[in-house]
Amino acid sequence: MGDVTDAAIRTRVRRRPSDRRSDIVAAAIQVIARDGIRACTVSALEQETGFARGHFTYHFAAKEEIIRLAFATVASDWASTQMEEPGGKTAGERLEARIRAAIHWALTHPEYFRCLMNFRVEMMRNPTAFPPSMAIRHQLWEFAAQMIRDGINDGTFHCSTDPVTEAKTIFAVVDGLLMHAAMDSAFCPADALADRAWEIVADRLGAAKRHDAAEGRDSTGLAADGSRKSGGGSHA
Repeated sequence: MGDVTDAAIRTRVRRRPSDRRSDIVAAAIQVIARDGIRACTVSALEQETGFARGHFTYHFAAKEEIIRLAFATVASDWASTQMEEPGGKTAGERLEARIRAAIHWALTHPEYFRCLMNFRVEMMRNPTAFPPSMAIRHQLWEFAAQMIRDGINDGTFHCSTDPVTEAKTIFAVVDGLLMHAAMDSAFCPADALADRAWEIVADRLGAAKRHDAAEGRDSTGLAADGSRKSGGGSHA
């Protein structure tokens, strides 16, 4: 009976092949996030997982397949947050929700964010390294560009630049803020990063200026009579 029980226990704890594959891909994400793509070797993955080399040759045709799956895992997770139906009644509210979702994803998935950034570094060297990447980015650019078009049509945004160009610029702004915040904790507190990103984007698209105009202020914050209005409270 003891032998049967031991065998049953070993059967229960033995991981399925699909679990091994997932473990290896997860380890690749950790290695890439920490050390970069070129450091993601089979030897590095052996050390990260504790698996024998045979596991890698059994589950994957080559190291490149593991790296491609790591990219697919991270990129699809990031893209899914951007392609969810955005909340908000106006185009401005929907775009703001998408920007805040992107910031939230990066802050709550720091390993995935660093991994994605290292993939982008590799794509600077070789733009064709990960063919799905550009298709995903074009899709997201168009998604954001349509919100900008909607905002122009409903009067939320006032910008003369092509909406696709504006969408690309917004992605660059958000990426840049996140990268600087990751490198320098004093640059911007994490809980203020989304506010700062939206403030920059809203100002660029004219949303902040429209708000100022509605309150009778020019771009300097002065009212029409030359006095400066404060942000809160009423004045006699």
